[in-house]
Amino acid sequence: MVTAPKALTGLRAAAPAIGLYLLLRMISLEVMYVLAAHAQARAPGRQIYPDGSVNHIWRSFTSMMDALVSWDARWYVKVAGSGLGGPVGAVDADGVPYELRLMFFPLYPWLARPLTYLPFISPVTACLIVSFLSAIAAAWGIYAVGRHVRDHRTGVLLAGLWAVAPAALTQNGAYTESLFTALAAWALWAVLKERWVLAGLLAGVSGLSRPNAAALIGTVGLAALIAAVTRRGGWRPYAAMFLAPAGLLAYIAFASARLGGVSRYFGIHRDNFSAWWDYGASTWQTVADIMIGVGDDNANKPIRILSVLILGGFIMLLLLMVFRAPWQLTVYAAATLVLAAGSHAHISMMGRHLLPAFTVLLVPAIALARAPNRDLAIVLGTLALLSGWYAGWLPFISGQAI
Repeated sequence: MVTAPKALTGLRAAAPAIGLYLLLRMISLEVMYVLAAHAQARAPGRQIYPDGSVNHIWRSFTSMMDALVSWDARWYVKVAGSGLGGPVGAVDADGVPYELRLMFFPLYPWLARPLTYLPFISPVTACLIVSFLSAIAAAWGIYAVGRHVRDHRTGVLLAGLWAVAPAALTQNGAYTESLFTALAAWALWAVLKERWVLAGLLAGVSGLSRPNAAALIGTVGLAALIAAVTRRGGWRPYAAMFLAPAGLLAYIAFASARLGGVSRYFGIHRDNFSAWWDYGASTWQTVADIMIGVGDDNANKPIRILSVLILGGFIMLLLLMVFRAPWQLTVYAAATLVLAAGSHAHISMMGRHLLPAFTVLLVPAIALARAPNRDLAIVLGTLALLSGWYAGWLPFISGQAI
């Protein structure tokens, strides 16, 4: 059991990682702000992206906040402000069917909702507070994983690299990336420490945050199964195997019951949000179009080229970590890749869907740990600027989905 003094000691050790994370995110967000202001000044009335709360009304941007609360974020703000809503068939004040809210897993807006009852705290502010606190918890957990695998310096740099990932803007927006990554990081740390009940609990809770928690659930379950077969941990690995899938299965069962059946639940995902498992067909079509010139005109769209480069970079890092990292971390990253690439979604969302797989950054973190501080400042500073540019360019210049 983790006591308060031990937790405080761990937090003090992680303070440099959290500080570096916050510094790099501040730099990136400042660059994003500049690009957003520039885009607005050049074309103040440009219709840039669909309103994420209905997915068919196009909006013009007004500030950086538009990107931080766009697309999925607008749904989470809705749930945080007024809950999952009324009966199936009814619509909310915006004319949007309440049943569509059931497609968005509830843990994140549930954590934000109590804050909305405080004075001067809007649903948007509540969601951003939860994201900020979750990001700190994620940086702490990522540091803990890096320190366990290698050393303190590696842990600090692992958290720093996660701060400058291409889609890191969602860490600070009303999205689930920071919350899920925090749960994943601490669950993986618990697996590495063979604290099976804690790992199972965290994986189970993560299943209430987003569907691709299945990658974490599978990793925890597999590690627990191996521990049980090799007779390590007594009854605890069995408890982890039971707890890990509980949240995901419970929510799908709840939403399906509300909608009248599991087929209806997945049908809404497909018909209203173009989200379904297509065995990687849509991803491969985009990649093939860009790499060998077949199919659609993806090669003429910079955002799709960048997204394919992000996917390729992720695969390279995954291959590098196969023999350099604990197998549990590799399995988690590989499972995240399979879920992201195997699902039908706009290719520009690839960076966001891969973001929780922080473990692929372990190899570059180990390599950078050998560099002097001056070189680190140059590398991380440059990456922070690039991450900020991508954060501003993606929604405001390219106009594509986050």
